[in-house]
Amino acid sequence: MARAAAALLPLVLQLTGLALAPGTGRGGAIPRESLGLADIHDYQLQAPAHSSAPAGAPQKQWRPLEERLGRLEAEVTELREQNKDLQGRVRQLESCECHPASPQCWGLGRAWPEGARWEPDACTACVCQDGAAHCVPQPGLPHCHGCSHNGQAYGNGETFATDACTTCRCLEGAITCTQKPCPRGPCPEPGACCPHCEPGCTGGHRSGETWQLEPCVICTCQAGTVQCQGPSCSELNCLESYTPPGECCPICRPGCEYEGQLYEEGANFLSSSNPCLQCSCLRSLVRCVPMKCPPIPCPEPALRPGHCCPTCQAQGCTEGGSHWEHGQEWTTPGDPCRICQCLEGHIRCHQRECASLCPYPARPLPGTCCPVCDGCFLNGREYRSGEPVGSGDPCSHCRCANGSVHCEPLPCPPTPCRHPGRIPGKCCPVCDSCEYQGHQYQSQETFRLQESGRCVRCSCQAGEVSCEEQECPGAPCTLSDSGPQLCPACVLGGEEFAEGVQWEPDGQPCTTCSCQAGVPVCRALLCSPAPCQHPTQPSGACCPSCESCNYHGQVYANGQNFTDADSPCHTCHCEDGTVTCSLVNCPPTTCARPQSGPGQCCPRCPDCILEKQVFMDGESFSHPRDPCQECQCREGHAHCQPRACPRASCAHPLPGPCCQNNCNGCAFGGKEYPNGADFPHPSDPCRLCRCLSGHVQCPARRCPPLPCPEPLLLPGECCPQCPATRSGCPRPGGGVPVRHQEHFSQPDDPCRHCLCLNGSVSCQRLPCPPAPCAHPRQGPCCPSCDGCLYQGKEFASGERFPSPTARCHVCLCWEGSVSCEPRACAPAQCPFPARGDCCPTCDGCEYLRESYLSSQEFPDPREPCNLCTCLGGFVTCSRRPCEPLGCSYPLTLSGHCCPTCQGCLYHGVTAAPGETLPDPLDPTCSICTCQEGSMRCQKKPCAPALCPHPSPGPCFCPVCHRPGAPGRGGV
Repeated sequence: MARAAAALLPLVLQLTGLALAPGTGRGGAIPRESLGLADIHDYQLQAPAHSSAPAGAPQKQWRPLEERLGRLEAEVTELREQNKDLQGRVRQLESCECHPASPQCWGLGRAWPEGARWEPDACTACVCQDGAAHCVPQPGLPHCHGCSHNGQAYGNGETFATDACTTCRCLEGAITCTQKPCPRGPCPEPGACCPHCEPGCTGGHRSGETWQLEPCVICTCQAGTVQCQGPSCSELNCLESYTPPGECCPICRPGCEYEGQLYEEGANFLSSSNPCLQCSCLRSLVRCVPMKCPPIPCPEPALRPGHCCPTCQAQGCTEGGSHWEHGQEWTTPGDPCRICQCLEGHIRCHQRECASLCPYPARPLPGTCCPVCDGCFLNGREYRSGEPVGSGDPCSHCRCANGSVHCEPLPCPPTPCRHPGRIPGKCCPVCDSCEYQGHQYQSQETFRLQESGRCVRCSCQAGEVSCEEQECPGAPCTLSDSGPQLCPACVLGGEEFAEGVQWEPDGQPCTTCSCQAGVPVCRALLCSPAPCQHPTQPSGACCPSCESCNYHGQVYANGQNFTDADSPCHTCHCEDGTVTCSLVNCPPTTCARPQSGPGQCCPRCPDCILEKQVFMDGESFSHPRDPCQECQCREGHAHCQPRACPRASCAHPLPGPCCQNNCNGCAFGGKEYPNGADFPHPSDPCRLCRCLSGHVQCPARRCPPLPCPEPLLLPGECCPQCPATRSGCPRPGGGVPVRHQEHFSQPDDPCRHCLCLNGSVSCQRLPCPPAPCAHPRQGPCCPSCDGCLYQGKEFASGERFPSPTARCHVCLCWEGSVSCEPRACAPAQCPFPARGDCCPTCDGCEYLRESYLSSQEFPDPREPCNLCTCLGGFVTCSRRPCEPLGCSYPLTLSGHCCPTCQGCLYHGVTAAPGETLPDPLDPTCSICTCQEGSMRCQKKPCAPALCPHPSPGPCFCPVCHRPGAPGRGGV
């Protein structure tokens, strides 16, 4: 191991020599601590010559020395590179010559030469002397002497602070002060002049900041503390709930459970316990109402087992000597379209409806009702299939084809001319006129055209058109290399435009054209972006406008509020072409557990079912079986209690239907007596009682004076009697005669009270007390408050009925008085409910103040090209479908919704039928013609080259070059 150390020592000395080589003295000396030479020397002296350590121990002892030697070698290499760089710099400096620079001064952001003068402000003058700026106040300016503030003098241009928040400056004798600026941002730094900042929270959140930690957790930073809370979900009242994706709170799964059975949302079914109840599952709630029975056409209907409604007895029908059994159908003789049926002994007839299967069906066959499509019936005449039909057009041939009329143009013979024209009144073109490039010309007519950039003059002769070039003297035409002058003008739509002119074609307000090198070039106007989010395209306008809003295919006026058809729970507002939407404001619920269902925007309280009748939440009603109980529906449960009875105004009232407060009679001694009745006292036979408006008076019986001197008091009698017997009175209706002084009533008139006195009868009508109610009914003798007489109809006490005078009001008869209130309507669960009899209903739609039936299609009142559908109170509008066309580039005419082949729209350019125009894709070399909605494009014809060796020119047309010009096409 000593030999290994001795071998390392020369390497250390060599490295040390490299470090101390010439050039290392200039900042390149290696510190002793970095080299570690002392450590190596000490380590070598401490190592014994011979060691008895194990073989692996020396390697561990020398490993730190080897690592230090490696670092030392790297540092020496780095110092060598630095020495080379420093030696190069020294050689460069030794080759430079130094010259003294002229002194300069710095002021106003620039350098001033020696002796220069300048004025940094209106009161100070400066001069550059020996490289230093000397500034003094300018003499003769009183306002530049300085300022005085609060007894303190300040020099001109001096800046001072009056307090910690205000900085002032003296300038030309005037003092200007400004407030110290505060840092911008949501939370300024604390300071003497700026507001104090509330401490923030971890994560860089400021005080008052709110953020979403998780999809359903909202956190807020308040006074350095983070407060987080989860969603606040309402309690559900349903069988099964689930949390939709992206939502935080669970909702009820649509569907209902009733009588142990599960039903889907919107299902209609019959109650299993009572098949006469029609039930439906709507918004997870079951509603059941008794089945409505149709009117019975027979006088004595019967309720058969297993049926909910009474029906007529099953019996046959007899008419005109013919007999039919119940349910049998037959056709009326002589009228095959009238079908009759025997139902419960009654004959019911109706007209058969026929489906229209073709536009011109033939009349029905004998003995049948509906027309058939094996022929045609047109203009009052019958035609067989295949038979010619007169159409009024001499140029077409029509025939009947299975209830339809098909027409074809008449074939025309070939003409001996190339450009035959059409004459009004004739079907086929003739050679008496000419049709050239889509225009009609009379024979012998002369006209001018432009063909291939040349001016030509043409004439029509017996269906033939001949053209020749025309000289253009005096026109600013371009001279060609050879041949006549060419007129740089454009012809479009039969009009001629000069070179460079721009115009707007007739009927195309969104297109601008210009004449360029004799070729009309048209393009669509470029529109700048509309400054709103939902602009509309007004009819006849080129660019979108913010005068209204186009939202989901619907157009709304500015300022209009509407409900989004795609999201009926949002109400939207159109303002300056931009639509903003927000959730609808739901009315507050009056129950603790309101329910919500699919398609329902607002929660509502559950209804109540009592005695097979459905009542809305919050509704007050009489118990269906006990009118003496007042009930109210709260949170799906009916709470009933006895009605409060008003205190009777008499001492002995009769019992009414619910309360004992009927003063139109008396209840006395366990018996009931009508008003005005006389009756014996129940315990004192010598007292006679009378009932008067619920009051009973029982004075001692007054005995009449007797004409006999010695009257007799018989046992059991209260008054003495004369020995002679007085005669009685015959009792009405026969029977035991009425005794003398006996009271009785007439059987046919119980409201009259009679008295028999010694064979004579005297009667008087019983008096009626005033009824203590507003609408008493007529009792047997007097008005009674045990019911109501209202608008000529009688109603029982506790009965509810529709108001006969006020529409959509419900009235209640209670103890002879009637009170009416508006009928409560449940909120409609659709955005466009129709007007029902009293309440809005989703059986139809009311859209833009017009009413429509459910499933009815109607044109959009705002956009004639849209077709809307009403379905369950929802209105959806879409573009009216158009029939497919057999052309490639159809055109939508103004005022029409669907495109037509009577024109072309080709790459933004509109063309009339037969119109020829430059190809928008290659306007220089190609022309296109509109033919029945399709564009036929071809290369422009080339003018003939008048030289023997032309060369290819623009559009690959042969051209001739002038003599001497480069090229091969010389003359």
